[in-house]
Amino acid sequence: MTLLKAIFAHLTFRRVARWLLVLAAMLLIGWLLLSASGALTPFIIGIVLAYLLLPLVNRLNARMPRWAAILVVYLGTLIVLVGFFAYIVPPLANQISQLISALPTIAQIQNWSELVMEEYQQILATVPESMRAEVEQNIAVLVNNGVTTLRTNFVTYMQGLGTFLINSLLSVVNTVTFLLGFFLIPFWLFYVLMDQQAGVAALDRMLPDWLRPDFWGLVNIIDYDVSGYVRGQLILGLAVGSAAGVGLFILELFGMKVDYILLLAVVAGFTELVPVIGPILGAVPAVILGFMDSPTTGIAVVILYILIQQLENNFLVPRIVGDSVGLHPAILMVLLVVCSQVFGLLGAILSAPLGAISRDLFSYLYGRLSEPPSPAGLLPARIRGHDPSPPPAQE
Repeated sequence: MTLLKAIFAHLTFRRVARWLLVLAAMLLIGWLLLSASGALTPFIIGIVLAYLLLPLVNRLNARMPRWAAILVVYLGTLIVLVGFFAYIVPPLANQISQLISALPTIAQIQNWSELVMEEYQQILATVPESMRAEVEQNIAVLVNNGVTTLRTNFVTYMQGLGTFLINSLLSVVNTVTFLLGFFLIPFWLFYVLMDQQAGVAALDRMLPDWLRPDFWGLVNIIDYDVSGYVRGQLILGLAVGSAAGVGLFILELFGMKVDYILLLAVVAGFTELVPVIGPILGAVPAVILGFMDSPTTGIAVVILYILIQQLENNFLVPRIVGDSVGLHPAILMVLLVVCSQVFGLLGAILSAPLGAISRDLFSYLYGRLSEPPSPAGLLPARIRGHDPSPPPAQE
């Protein structure tokens, strides 16, 4: 293991002591961050925003001073947020309220159950006497199992709801700190975006020469696998949601009524973030509501979502996302199930880049630990040429 020999060859007492000091400092910082995790939520959101906005700031920085580029991005973001909360949130909340009001009440469910029992008795009367007892027993077993499952799920849900309410009440204690963090985010984010290059340069100076190529190689891998996919999926979600909303509105102009158009558009855009099966999940509620209006409307909604899917696959994806993760759909489906089971909804959304990162990191480290080792900083073939470094800053 040439790499391991090179590492141990550089070890001296002073270097070991220095790295132990660094490790102790990192553990102390980690403990402090963990202790203040509730108050740090705004800054975590700020880091995500900085990562998403940084490419736009860097691109504008090529045409104007960096501070001006940041202010332009801030202004654009502010306009989008104001428009969202002024024109999207109120009607969306109204449609959600209407949907909740339209859900069946307990009395309606009881009436439906009585009708089902009447139909059941009529059907059972047509069954031969010799088979009737066995059929009743099998149906009773199925009903009991269903009731038991519902009861168990309801109890679990109520326990989770109780835990959520308790945690929400406890979090009120941190409200002042939390709000202070959100108030500071725009200023903190400005300095992060403004001094990004200086921060990268400072980190680069801290790295030992033997570690520097490998460190930036790993950073490049993670940046490549995450940046293109996440930003591309966000743009796709916006495009697909807009297309669904416009398409459903056009159907309504032709007399095919589909309720909750804005809500269905938001669902279509949000589910687009889920790999492979997201478009199907987004289409299901719209198709159901379409068939509730009429078979013609239902078929029209199916055709609309098929057209949107074709537009996405043949035009949007190649230009916006491309083959950003390089994973087969069958593997993506397995990753989707595993990550959603382990990490929940966030795991489902990030399953594709997590799989790509795992594969590319394994490939890089395997090459570095081979005999002879691959050159330090040599990225996997599909990533070579990717340079996340920003252009020179303009004052």
